[in-house]
Amino acid sequence: MAYQSSPLNHPLSVYAIPPELLNALSVRSIQSQEEGSGDADNVVDQPQTQPPRVASGSGLGCQTCPGASFDTPEDQRAHFKTDWHRYNAKAKLNGTKTVTAEEFDNVVDGVSSISGSASASSASSQDRITRLLKKTKVADMENTKDDAVDSDEEAELADLRRRAHLRTAVIWFQAKNTSELGIEPDTQIGVYRGLFPSYETAGDYLNELKRLQLGPPLPEDEERRIALFMVAGGHFAGMIISLRPRGKNERQDVKGAGDVRVLQHKTFHRYTTRRKQGGSQGLNDNAKSKAVSAGAMLRRYGEQALQDEIRELLSEWEEDLEMCERIFIRASTHGKKSFWGYDGAVLDKTDPRIRSFPFPTRRPTQQEILRCWHELTRVKVSHLTAEALAAQDQAYIASLQPKKQAVAKPAPAPAPAPAPVPKLSPEEEARQDRAKRLDDMVRKGRVDALRTFATRYPSEVTPSMLGVAAAVGQEDVLRFLILDAKLDPTSPLEGGKRAYDLSANKNVRNLFRRIAFDHPTMWDWQAAHVPSGLSEEAEAEQGARKAERRRGLRDKMKEREKARAAEVEAEEPAPSSPPAFASLGVPASSTGPQKLGGRPGASSGLAGLSPEMRAQIERERRARAAEARFRGT
Repeated sequence: MAYQSSPLNHPLSVYAIPPELLNALSVRSIQSQEEGSGDADNVVDQPQTQPPRVASGSGLGCQTCPGASFDTPEDQRAHFKTDWHRYNAKAKLNGTKTVTAEEFDNVVDGVSSISGSASASSASSQDRITRLLKKTKVADMENTKDDAVDSDEEAELADLRRRAHLRTAVIWFQAKNTSELGIEPDTQIGVYRGLFPSYETAGDYLNELKRLQLGPPLPEDEERRIALFMVAGGHFAGMIISLRPRGKNERQDVKGAGDVRVLQHKTFHRYTTRRKQGGSQGLNDNAKSKAVSAGAMLRRYGEQALQDEIRELLSEWEEDLEMCERIFIRASTHGKKSFWGYDGAVLDKTDPRIRSFPFPTRRPTQQEILRCWHELTRVKVSHLTAEALAAQDQAYIASLQPKKQAVAKPAPAPAPAPAPVPKLSPEEEARQDRAKRLDDMVRKGRVDALRTFATRYPSEVTPSMLGVAAAVGQEDVLRFLILDAKLDPTSPLEGGKRAYDLSANKNVRNLFRRIAFDHPTMWDWQAAHVPSGLSEEAEAEQGARKAERRRGLRDKMKEREKARAAEVEAEEPAPSSPPAFASLGVPASSTGPQKLGGRPGASSGLAGLSPEMRAQIERERRARAAEARFRGT
């Protein structure tokens, strides 16, 4: 079946729904399904019926006691003094159900009059009524004790349904008798909840949707309108749009607005955000130290200018804003300071008309505001079967249920806590700090600082510093510690060693020996492992001997080189001569055994040469022998 004449074949405005379709709608919500007979199509917002409170033609009744009616004012005043009225007044204050006259008689059935005699005081009567309310409450609790588990489950389910009631961004309405309207079966119509006030019952939304429909044209200064504002990244766009579409002959200066009647519009931009960095300069200043660069100052100035321009624009549009039904604002928490919270603000944060956009938006521009306007005010259409809708409702309720916490596994026995480190006293901390400073002065050779430190804290400078100075080769520090600080070099250190044993080089060891020679009776130098004293003359003589040995070695090397050169020169072959026995026909080789390349015994001169030199000489001998053979042939 084709539905060519359906009113949903073209975009439909929320404010211009055909009356026949509007009358066929019912709110499709979980709460409305529970309140009805179980059929969602038959659910209509119906007022709840309550027992009549006035039954007589006089119009005199009681707002507290159901079904109470009186003929005269005197009877009404007498009723206010009865136990029935007092009971209901107490029950109403305690949030308990009020009862009719017959139900009150059943409550006090079998109990003597709670009012007592006419002379009984009002206070005692009030006490008896309070006790009666407690007894009634206890009786009700005893009657429902057996069904406590079921009641808890029902209460939990009711709470979930209450939480699920109209919580989505779109309010959906079910269309019934769709075939008569040319609409496909199982059709739902959706409207953004931001266009409605906040309601607690489903039927209120249907009544509000009917009220939203545009009636006869109003004067221009009374037109219904909606304001939309966006600010992000230094870009601002604002627009006030009339709910009445623009006529064909009306002039429009906003490009791409179509039939939208734009009353006010404005866009501007300020440099407030560093490119590709994100976040405004103000947020960066709050999170970090205030930047002092030229760019930061420009962005800071742009933020202030943007805020001033927005506030000035709101002041210019104040009259139009007062007539707006809804005000949609897209801004960050920092950006909303431009709209309220300052002296003379046009808008108030608690204004019930203010809404946020219920869908993602892009960069603030005129075209983006127009797109958001069409998205907000156009009816959404879906076609879901009853089974699909029921499954959707159950899935939504299940998503609201609190997740069951996994049973925690027994935690392993905690490991024994490490023994707490004893807290050092201020004196101990100061002592450790001095020891660290002393070690640093010794290792870096700071003799002047060390001399001052030893004067102030002589007890802190111990013989262990001798070992440190000897190990790092600080001769000046070592001389000061032995001669001036009078530290004992015989004191055993780690492993039974002495400071002399830890000397880094021979210069440090000679320093110990020179001090031992100059001050032989200062310490037991043998106990300090110092072998013997070293005088300046002995040290100079030792240096002279060492220099003499070096000169002797150099001379020997020179002599050896000369001998090698002479030996090589002696091995050069003599000029060739005719063989002595050539005339006798005896070959030259018959004169005796000859070695290749030279005379017998010549190889004995190669002793003491390096392998490279011997190989070179051997190659030369072979070459000369080959030449001799060629000449002999």
